[in-house]
Amino acid sequence: MTPAPSGEHLGGSATVTRYRESLQQRGHLCELFGGGSEGGLKQSLEGTIGRFAPDIVHAHDARRCGVQLLGCRTPWVVSLSGEDLHEDAQREDLGPLVCEVLRRAHRVLAPSQAAARLVEERVPDAVGKVDVVARAATKLPTDGTDLRRSLGISPKRFVALLPGGLRPVKGQHVAVEAARLLAEAGADLELILAGPELDAGYTQRVRELADDVPGVRVLPTLARERMGAAYADADVVLNTSTSEGASACVLEAGALGRAVVASDVAGNRELIRHKETGLLFCGAEELAKQLLALRRNRSAAGVLGVRIREDFARRFGLDAEVGALLSSYAAA
Repeated sequence: MTPAPSGEHLGGSATVTRYRESLQQRGHLCELFGGGSEGGLKQSLEGTIGRFAPDIVHAHDARRCGVQLLGCRTPWVVSLSGEDLHEDAQREDLGPLVCEVLRRAHRVLAPSQAAARLVEERVPDAVGKVDVVARAATKLPTDGTDLRRSLGISPKRFVALLPGGLRPVKGQHVAVEAARLLAEAGADLELILAGPELDAGYTQRVRELADDVPGVRVLPTLARERMGAAYADADVVLNTSTSEGASACVLEAGALGRAVVASDVAGNRELIRHKETGLLFCGAEELAKQLLALRRNRSAAGVLGVRIREDFARRFGLDAEVGALLSSYAAA
């Protein structure tokens, strides 16, 4: 089960699609329910389960999908999003529902050891049934439309790409503020924000900030087939989130050997080793300093890209992901 519509949950949709493809390659039959590429909800969840008669049901996202399984008699598991862990579980209105999902699921799939510990702290009834299923870092094809060429950006210009839906948790305003600080210091930078508009008020705020800073562009969602080429065109890929589980964008960028600069939050610390495989920052001023350093020394950005690619290949392989997934299913 994947949150719908897929255009608003790009990371979750990519993860679920990868799970399905990996399982099918190993001979398992899978039915995708939710906002998949084949479009929309074809029928009710109950009808889908009744028709498909699965051995197990997997909900990706406790609040958006797991709640629907609270009465399900088929064994079911739930994998957690960053919002489940760091936002929804702490809200007065949604927290009890999310915690009930974690209590009643047969297994809970966390993206990291830190996330697993957090689940067990908040929901003691989940102790002993939390499995770590680290997300795989897979290479996207890079033969899509050239981002620099389509936007008229010189190959010599330093480009920072920040993918993700426009909403407060993604923190795009921090990147715009860093770009403003760089512009005031006379540093030439192209900042590209690309993603769906998920919060109207926040989107308006980001656009108003961007209008006052030269070199900042706010683009709509890039098609999946264009993302690999977009990463490849960027000198650095940013993550400015206030909370993360395991960022799909960081994993995708790292797999392609792009330098990554990310906010210093728990989920990002699980992926990036500061000053070894990437850079972590706190606040717009520190982000601006790091971008300025990489702009002045592009070879350093290249070194970070090589290191993160090699590190992700060791730690976040596709075989390890599907193996951990099947082990969790078997335990459920």
